Amino acid sequence: MYFVHPQLKFNPQNLFKILFSFLGFPSKKKLERLKLMFPQKELVFCDMGRTAFKLIIEELGLENSEILFPAYICDIFYPILKKYNISPVFIDVEKETFNINLKKAEERISYRTKAILVCHSYGLPLPSEKIKMFATEYNLKVIEDCAHSFGARVGQDFVGNFGDAAIFSFYKQLPTIRGGMAVLNKKAKIENLKKTHFNFRDLLSLLNNFSFFAYFFKIFGGEIAPKIQRKEKEEKITQINRVSLNLFLSFLNNFEKNLKKRVDIALILQQELKKLGFWVQEGENNVFSFLSVLVPPNINRDKFVKDLRGYDIFATRIWHTPIVLNLEVKMDFRLNPEQFPNTKEIAQRIVNLPLQNYYTKKDAEKIIKAIKKCLIQ
Repeated sequence: MYFVHPQLKFNPQNLFKILFSFLGFPSKKKLERLKLMFPQKELVFCDMGRTAFKLIIEELGLENSEILFPAYICDIFYPILKKYNISPVFIDVEKETFNINLKKAEERISYRTKAILVCHSYGLPLPSEKIKMFATEYNLKVIEDCAHSFGARVGQDFVGNFGDAAIFSFYKQLPTIRGGMAVLNKKAKIENLKKTHFNFRDLLSLLNNFSFFAYFFKIFGGEIAPKIQRKEKEEKITQINRVSLNLFLSFLNNFEKNLKKRVDIALILQQELKKLGFWVQEGENNVFSFLSVLVPPNINRDKFVKDLRGYDIFATRIWHTPIVLNLEVKMDFRLNPEQFPNTKEIAQRIVNLPLQNYYTKKDAEKIIKAIKKCLIQ
């Protein structure tokens, strides 16, 4: 069985890591290693990536301001924008990268514009110098959304280093329970952050890292899981719990080595998919958080994703409803989807295919074989 979200092999080594995460405390040595990736920055561990965004808004003083936003991004930002009375200026994205189009952004800047959020979509990093020059010219704060791009580099530097702040979401790339991180230029006032503890939702997330439980949840948990997640969302800015942080740090070992394995398999898959008419996201230093591709124009994407399940391949459609296509957002900000043609097309054709660090060439061949069968059904 093949799943998009991070998976663990059921072996003694991984079981030991999980056990230690419950019993131990965060390793200072591993924390120092993480800080070496962001040498001039302050790191704040939060329970979720969206929590990190809230912290960044408050630390940069962006309440009641205007922010340039990529049109193609997750709609989880919407309630946060409302909470802080932020006016988003949505900009269509480049079809080649799925990232914000700076030329179009330049046309929309006003005296109220205080920042720009750039998203390294699906692990493809944006050119840092180009962003810096743009932000400097218009005196804008830069927020990097690195939820898909932990470990991606621009030159020798990891993403998250060139902006005024950055958001990370651990569980999109590593088999952790939850967890996010805000990267800041200065020490944040975090003394009063609410603490969180391991709970039932975390237990489900932990089990979901193993294919047997992931399959069970996919088949039977479609209605239950979203209700649990909605009920559990926190309004306050909260810290990551100890177990989640331990898990994240434990899987940092050999991270770059495992990342290379994933990239190697991704490139094999990409070459085969291009032969089948898929459009693939290419770029130097792409870390492929998801192997995200656009289905051929003549293929019904939703049927294709459903047919793949018949071969135990559980692909996803992130984001088939980006923020500018969310019904509430469209009504609230009076948006016309036709203003975002690239975003609209990507949302209609996007599919995220399974890609794990431990996949082999044989796994890639199985996935491609199933895809070929689905294309002719």
